[in-house]
Amino acid sequence: MSQERAVPASAVPLEELSSWPEELCRRELPSVLPRLLSMYQHSDSWLEHIQILKIIVEMFLPHMNHLTLEQTFFSQVLPKTVRLYDDMMYELTSQARGLSSQNLEIQTTIRNILQTMVQLLGALTGCVQHVCATQESIILENIHSLPSSVLHVIKSTFVHCKSQIFCRLFSRRPILFKSS
Repeated sequence: MSQERAVPASAVPLEELSSWPEELCRRELPSVLPRLLSMYQHSDSWLEHIQILKIIVEMFLPHMNHLTLEQTFFSQVLPKTVRLYDDMMYELTSQARGLSSQNLEIQTTIRNILQTMVQLLGALTGCVQHVCATQESIILENIHSLPSSVLHVIKSTFVHCKSQIFCRLFSRRPILFKSS
């Protein structure tokens, strides 16, 4: 057992994992990553998903083998991450329908959803930055879930924002274009 920890890596709380030194993360990756992936897959909480995803990306992704990123990480995490983002987008849209300047509860809920989405986007950004910073050649096959997931999130965000802008324009101005 390591002198740096008194309990097995598989039993360490998430809060403690986030403070591990780099060398301990590298050494314990094979035992901790399966636990984190299992926790991620079985979690029902948006905040817990984000916390686990951030720990994996910030603490353990730098130590993963680039040739096996797809099998060991991306394919196991990104599909659920995309579903999580879609769920947040749906909830955001649903809550926004009842938004008014007087409804502080909905304002707070929307702010919390947006903050969670920013954290999720930060984790995806970390994945992209990690792949881009790699000195080795990376074969698309070894990361194929990453581009498709990132593009899905970008497209969903664009479509959502575009529809919100057009809805507001049409609801405020009955005639936007004059026919010639």
